Amino acid sequence: MIDARELRIGNIVYFNNYEQLDIDQIKTLTFIDFEQICYDKHANRFSPIQLTQEILEKWCGFEKIDFDYFELKAEKNYYCHIDELGFGFALEHETFYICEYVHELQNLYFALTGEELKVNYEKNI
Repeated sequence: MIDARELRIGNIVYFNNYEQLDIDQIKTLTFIDFEQICYDKHANRFSPIQLTQEILEKWCGFEKIDFDYFELKAEKNYYCHIDELGFGFALEHETFYICEYVHELQNLYFALTGEELKVNYEKNI
């Protein structure tokens, strides 16, 4: 289950508390979903999607530029560094923020850039 305070409309999550990578069980949150989660009507039906290198590259458009560095080219470059702490994200190599789930990455990207991160989860992994 996900804490509603972590979510925004447009976040990508598992639906029906599914925890395996299955395209049919992934959902982009709508206003109605968000309302149900906030009022705890169906909060237990949604769960986060764990970030992986494959998701970072195939769904989010990052490119591997070094052993453990990835880059998303935009007006300002957005970087990911993977280490023992997990996935660290930064805009222009400034402070790195740790993200564990896809929705956290979406929210961080929006907070840093003011734009939505395009996540194409229909690409097979």
